[in-house]
Amino acid sequence: MQATATLDVVTANSQNDIYTHANLTKLQMIYWVGQSLRPKSPLFNVVVTFRLNVPIDTERFTRAFATVVRSSDGLRTVIREDDGVPHRIVLADPPKPLLLLDFSQEDDPEAHLQDWLVARSQRFIDFTDCAYDVVLIKLGDASYYWFTNQHHLITDAASVFLVYDRVTELYADSQLDAQLPDRIEMPPFEAYVDFEKGYRESPRYEKSAVFWRKQLADGLDPVRFYGRSPQKKSHNMQRIPFVLDAVRSQQLKEAMQRPGIFKLTSDLAMLNVLLTLYFAQLHYMTGNRRLATMMPFHNRPTEPMKRTLGLLMEIAPLLVELNEEETFATLTKKVAKSLQRTLIHYQYGSAVAMESKVLDLMFNFHHRPNLEFGNEPVQQDLIHPGAGSDSFGLHVHEFEADGALTFFFDFHEDVFTEAEREQTITAFEQILDAYLQDSPLLLVDLDLPTAVSINQPQNDTLQEEKHTFVAPRNELEQKLTDVWQDVLGVTAVGIHDDFFDLGGNSWLAVRLFSELQTISGRNLPLATLFQAPTVAALAKVIRQEDGDQAWMSLVPIRASGSKPPFFCIHGVTGDILWLKDLASLMDDEQPFYGVQARGLDGEAEPFNQLDEMAAYYIQQIRAVQPTGPYYLGGYCMGGDIAYEVARQLKDQGEEVPILTVIDPPPANLSERAPLNGRFLIDFVKNSPFWLREFMRLGGGEISSRVRRKGRVALSALWQKIRADGHENGISATDVIDQADDLPEYRQKLIESHLEALLNYNHAGYDGEVIVYEARSRPLLNPGNSVNEWIAYVDRPITLRTIP
Repeated sequence: MQATATLDVVTANSQNDIYTHANLTKLQMIYWVGQSLRPKSPLFNVVVTFRLNVPIDTERFTRAFATVVRSSDGLRTVIREDDGVPHRIVLADPPKPLLLLDFSQEDDPEAHLQDWLVARSQRFIDFTDCAYDVVLIKLGDASYYWFTNQHHLITDAASVFLVYDRVTELYADSQLDAQLPDRIEMPPFEAYVDFEKGYRESPRYEKSAVFWRKQLADGLDPVRFYGRSPQKKSHNMQRIPFVLDAVRSQQLKEAMQRPGIFKLTSDLAMLNVLLTLYFAQLHYMTGNRRLATMMPFHNRPTEPMKRTLGLLMEIAPLLVELNEEETFATLTKKVAKSLQRTLIHYQYGSAVAMESKVLDLMFNFHHRPNLEFGNEPVQQDLIHPGAGSDSFGLHVHEFEADGALTFFFDFHEDVFTEAEREQTITAFEQILDAYLQDSPLLLVDLDLPTAVSINQPQNDTLQEEKHTFVAPRNELEQKLTDVWQDVLGVTAVGIHDDFFDLGGNSWLAVRLFSELQTISGRNLPLATLFQAPTVAALAKVIRQEDGDQAWMSLVPIRASGSKPPFFCIHGVTGDILWLKDLASLMDDEQPFYGVQARGLDGEAEPFNQLDEMAAYYIQQIRAVQPTGPYYLGGYCMGGDIAYEVARQLKDQGEEVPILTVIDPPPANLSERAPLNGRFLIDFVKNSPFWLREFMRLGGGEISSRVRRKGRVALSALWQKIRADGHENGISATDVIDQADDLPEYRQKLIESHLEALLNYNHAGYDGEVIVYEARSRPLLNPGNSVNEWIAYVDRPITLRTIP
C-alpha cells in the first residue's frame, strides 16, 4: 500500500465532485486517483506467494478457486470510468480462471521461477477487465508455487490470507467429497460500503473531522532527508530487508512490558515499540521534531467483516512531537498517547488523505500467520513490485512460526542515494541496540553516523513545556487565569501551572467549569482537566472548539500498562475527576479508564434507566477492549452501574473476574432505612466516625451539609407519618452539598441518575464482588451496605473497610 503524495495534483474540489458521483469508498478513490496519475504502473500491486510442498490435484484446486471467486463480490469487482468518474462494477461470473503453469521441465525450475516472478510482479493489473492475477506453478511432483497478485483497489492484506484459507479449505474438503459447491456463503463487500456510507453520515464522522483539523491545524514542517527536500520524477522504489536475529527479536518482545507502553493487546504493545524506533529514526534522518506518518488500520469491526474479501481498511496519520530532551522512555509515552487518539479517529483517516496532501511517509506492521497445507508448513512471501509514491517507508513483519522480525525499508530511488540507504539501515541498527539496552541517553546524544543538524529553533509548543512562570498572552488566557485565581484562592497563576498542583479537587473543578461555561459558551466535562490541566492547554481546547474528546464517556486516565485495564464508573454526579487520585494509588502497570456520564455536555440526554446506561457503557468499553476478561468497578452509584455492566457482560458470555464496588449506597435506594433497634445501634456506632469527618469540613460546607441533611430527615419523617406508601422524588439538592450552585443541566443529570437508581432492581449476579467501604457511614444510613447487597450476589462478598 502506498501513501497519498500523488493526490497533490488534484484539487480537493475535483476529488469531492468525483467522489460524490462515484460509488467507490474513500480509500478506493484515493488509490484510483493515484493509479490514474501513474497509468500502467504496478505501484498498487499486492503480491503474496505461497510454497506448497505437497502433490496437488490442479483440477480440484482450480475449481476451489473458482468457487471462492463466484462467492465473493469483491473478487468479481472491476473499476470502469464513465465520463471520467470511476464506478465499481460486480461481474456476474469470475473474470478470469486460475492460470496453471509448469516449470518442472525447465533445466533449473527455481531460477526460471525467480526470473518469471520479477517480471510478473511488476506487471500492471488492468482493473477494468480483472483486478487479480492468480497463477499456480508446478515446480516438481510435490512442489508448487501459488502466485497471487490483487490490485489494492479490491483487496487488502487480510483479504489475501482469507482467499488462501477459503481455497485451501475447499480443496481439502473436495478430497473427501468429489462434489465442490458452486458457491459458498461469504459476507458481501457491498455491506462494508453501506457501513462506510453510514459512518460518513454520522455525528462521529463530524467529530473526527474536527479532531483531525485540530491535529493538522499547525501544519507540518517540510521533510528534508539528510538536508535535502525530496524531488521525485519516477515511481521507482527499492526495498531492502533487515532481518533481525532471534535474540534481538525476543528482546524487542520483552520491551513490550516496559512502562508507558500501550498494552491493551500484544499487537498494540509491539506497535508501540516499533513506532518508537521508527520516529527516532525519522528524527535522525530529518531533524524534524514535529513528525507524522501514515499508517493503515484494518476496519473490520464485526465478525462478518472479518470474513469479507475486499478493501476493508483506512489509512490515517499518526503525529508525534519531540523536544530537545527526548529519550526513548518519553518518546514511548508520546507514541502511546498518539496511537490511542488515532485509534479513536482512524475511520476518518482516508478523508484526511483525500482532502489534503498529508504526508510522504508510511509505516506498517504485518503479523504473518503460521500456515500449513497438507500437514506441511507453507512458506509465504510478500513481494514488492518495485514501485511506489512514498519517499520512505518501513514495513515490519512478525512471523508467527518462529516469532522473528524482519524490517523492510522502502526507499524512493529519486530521493535517497545508495550511500544514504546504507547509512539509514546502519543508523537504525544502532538506534535499535540503544533501545534494547534501555539507554537513558537523550536521542540527540546517541552515537549515530553524522546525518543532519538537529538544532532546530524551538516552536511555541516546545516553549510552553518549560515550567517557569508565564503570564497570560491573550484575552482568553487572562480570563481563564482570573477564574483560576478566584476558584483556587491563589495569586499569580501562570498559564503552565497545573490545576491539581495548585490544590484543585473535584468540587473546585465543578466551580471552575461553571465559570468556564460563561466564558466559553460551552459545557466542558470535568474530565477535560485530565488532558488540559493548565490555562494554556485549556485555552487551546476552547479555541479549537473540539467537543470530541470531551464527550467520550470513556476517559483514559492511564492508558498504558502491562496489566488488563480497570474500568471505573462514575457516581451520581456523573464526574470522574477524583479518579485521578485513585489511579495514582494503583500499580504503574495498571491501565485505568474512567467512565463519565452521558449528558455532562448539557446537550446529550442523561440516562434515567440503569440497564440502558450499562448497555451504553459496554459499547464504550468494548471499543477499547473488545473481549474479556473485564475488570470493573464503580464508586457510590457507580457500584450499581458496574453491577449491571458485569451482569450484562456475563450474559454475553464474557468473563468478569472481579467486580469492585467503592462506598456503595444502599443496594435498593427506594427502601428507606427502617427506624428500628438495628438503625439506632448502627447510628450510635457510626456517629464518632461521621462526626470526625464532618468537622473536617469548612464552615460553609458544614452549613450546606446541615441544611441538606435536615431536608432529607424531614422528608423521611413526613413519609413515615403519612404511611401511605407514596414516595416523593429525590432532587439533586437532597444528595449533593451546594447542588444549588450547579447549572440546571447538571442538576437534571443527577436527578436522572437518582431516578435510574430508584427504579433499578438487582436481578442477581454470580461472580466475585469486593466492596471497599469507608468506616464513616452517612448519618441517616449508618448500616453496612454489604448486608443489603448479600441478597443480590450469589457468592460471598469480600468487605474491606477504609479508615
